[in-house]
Amino acid sequence: MKLITLVLGLVLASAQQAAGLTPPANAASYTACSEVIVRKEVRTLSSAEWEAYKSAVNKSQKDKWVDWFGYLHTMVATTAHGNSNFFPFHRKFTRDYENILRRYDSSVAIPYWNEPIDYQSPSTSTALGSNYLGGNGDSNTQCVTDGIAANWQLVYPDPHCFQRQFTGDGNIPSWYSPEFITSAIQVSKTYSDIRASIENSIHGIIHLSMGGDMNTMYSPMDPVFWLHHSNCDRYWAQWQAISPDDRTYMYDGTDTSGKTVSLDDNVLLSDAPVVSVMRLGYGDMCYTYDTIKDANGDANALSKRQKCIRRPSAQTQAVKELPPDLLKEYYPSFASGSNNLLESEMSSILPGQPMAADTVAAAAFVAPKPDESKRGKMPMFSTLTDKWLNMMHYNSTEVKAVEQRARQMVEALNKAGYLSPYAV
Repeated sequence: MKLITLVLGLVLASAQQAAGLTPPANAASYTACSEVIVRKEVRTLSSAEWEAYKSAVNKSQKDKWVDWFGYLHTMVATTAHGNSNFFPFHRKFTRDYENILRRYDSSVAIPYWNEPIDYQSPSTSTALGSNYLGGNGDSNTQCVTDGIAANWQLVYPDPHCFQRQFTGDGNIPSWYSPEFITSAIQVSKTYSDIRASIENSIHGIIHLSMGGDMNTMYSPMDPVFWLHHSNCDRYWAQWQAISPDDRTYMYDGTDTSGKTVSLDDNVLLSDAPVVSVMRLGYGDMCYTYDTIKDANGDANALSKRQKCIRRPSAQTQAVKELPPDLLKEYYPSFASGSNNLLESEMSSILPGQPMAADTVAAAAFVAPKPDESKRGKMPMFSTLTDKWLNMMHYNSTEVKAVEQRARQMVEALNKAGYLSPYAV
């Protein structure tokens, strides 16, 4: 038996190396998944796919799984945020909930919401429509009465209706843009870089903007939580996939106590080591994303057999036309001539795009042209509040550094007369 195990381990290691990866010794036991599900942007789901997801989520709520995951998140809220635990914990946490949903319907995969697309006018996103994620809570009670979680009654930490309270008196101020996320992916060289850039920007501001339950330690009670963290995980996965041999198992930085982290550390709330969640398509991480090109169930490598390279989208091209000095500073991959699709978050999905890709409305949708009156007027993003930083035990110096670079980027793009494709 030991000989068979050894041989299988050697075969797996050889296969992984052939795929362009040299895994650490403690990763060799995680075999490729026999089935890899695909997480899609919520606006690209068919009506049937959304209804299946919605049904599974509501069944999980009736069985108190929503309360349970809210409780679990509260248990580790201050240790899972503001440090290197952030991505591995939420990757496994989201996958665990996905596995619960698949008990109700094996066709289900948690979609993601690419929120930066809606950064200029978040409240009007079609994803927050009454048949989808739902809108703001009641002005008096904060109770949400439409969408996937309409009229939910929850029991943790005390009996209450599911609540939201959008910032900006219901008109949510601007978020971080696709241009910023693209820059973050391109300039981040280490795991700590990409973790800090995502966690301290789009991650935090979405929680804060939704308000209500989403702005608490038991935030998984808001269905937005799962699509949001699926999206944050996608950023990490894409960053890994850009240079899989270097980044798939890259894990550095410290935990909340200041201890240097290791792949041998256990994922919070688990006896599974961090190394077990690092590579999509292996072990229990049997999923990938629609934006990641994948040849053999390996979500961390582009297909080596691609016969052509897709041209960059018109949205990506808009950024590539920036002055050379700005490309070098904020988009070094574009400056070097790279056309790797994983290095761009300039999606062809645009604000106002109807939900449910198979509907008449979606088929008839005509992509709006950018509003010329907004050239050079890219709005500044909202920032995290001191209350949020204290609640999450964030490093304020780290947060301010991310915000400063993002602010400088917006100012530089505006000075250059840039017109965002999402300014419609």
